[in-house]
Amino acid sequence: MTDTRIDLAKYMVVSIWWGCNNDCSLCMLSGLKHKLPPIGFEKYKQLIDSVVKDRSFENLILSGAEVTTFDDLGRYVRYAASFGWFKKIQIQTNGRRLSDSAYLEHLIDCGVNEFFISVHGLEDVHDAIARRPGAYKETLAGIHHLEDLGIPFITNTVLTRENYHQTVPLMTMLGQTKAMELHLWNLFPMEAKDGKNLIVRIGDFLELLPEITSTVKSLDKHLILKAFPHCLAVHPPVVLDGRVPAAVLPDRFWQEFQECGFGTCVYRNDCRAQDCWGLSRAYIQKYGQEKNMLSPIS
Repeated sequence: MTDTRIDLAKYMVVSIWWGCNNDCSLCMLSGLKHKLPPIGFEKYKQLIDSVVKDRSFENLILSGAEVTTFDDLGRYVRYAASFGWFKKIQIQTNGRRLSDSAYLEHLIDCGVNEFFISVHGLEDVHDAIARRPGAYKETLAGIHHLEDLGIPFITNTVLTRENYHQTVPLMTMLGQTKAMELHLWNLFPMEAKDGKNLIVRIGDFLELLPEITSTVKSLDKHLILKAFPHCLAVHPPVVLDGRVPAAVLPDRFWQEFQECGFGTCVYRNDCRAQDCWGLSRAYIQKYGQEKNMLSPIS
C-alpha cells in the first residue's frame, strides 16, 4: 500500500466566490450561497500576505461554491504563487470546467498544482444530484486531463440516499483513476432536520464497508472517511479522519453551520476522540442517538 496520506493541518482554505454551475441536491450551502459575499481581492491579498509572513500554513486551498466559475480566479492564484511559499495551491471543484484542457493548463500556468474533485455517483446518479445533464461526462473528462498531465488530485464524494446504492461501483471506478486519495463524506445538513431525506443510516453504510474496503485495498488506494464517528470499526486502507483545513469563510456561513449540531454524541463527555464529528442534529432526529452502535474511545 502506497502511503499518500494528505495532512490537512498544513492547509488553509479560502472561499473566494459563491457562484456555481451545478445545483447539487446535497449542497450544504443550498440557497445560502446566493447571500454570501465574495472575499474581494484586497482582503484576499491581506490574508495571503499575513499567512506568508507568519509562515502559518504551507499549503493553500481556493474554494467557494464553484470557484472555477469565477472569471478572476487566475489572478488570485498568481498572487498566492508569486511568493514562492506555498508548496501546494489546490482548487476545490466539481471539475466540469477542467474538461476544457486550455482552461486547465491556464490554471496550472498560474500556479495550481493540486485539485480536489467532487464526484457523487456514476453518470445518471451524478447528473441527477448535480441537476445538470452532462455534468458527469465533463467532470470525468477533467479527471482524464489531469491524469494525462500528471497533476495530483483527490476525489470527493458525499454519501446520500441518492448514491448509496452506487457506493461500491463508484469507489471502484474512482479507485481505478490516478487519484491520490478517495474521500467519502457523511452528510451534515445545515438544518436541524433532514428535510430532503438524504441522510444514510450509518448501520446501512457499514453493511457496504467490507466490500468497499476490499475494493480499495485491491486498487492500492486509501479511502478517507470524513465526518463519520471515530468509534466505527474500520480496517486499512480505510481511515477515519475528522481533520479539516483552517477555513476562511463569511460569518454568515458559521452562523448557519451551527444548525447542523456539529459534534453531537451521547458519549461526548466520556470520549477522548479529538477530531470526531459525532452525529448531526438532523441524523439524531431521524435515526436516534445510535447508543448501541457507538462507543466512547478511551
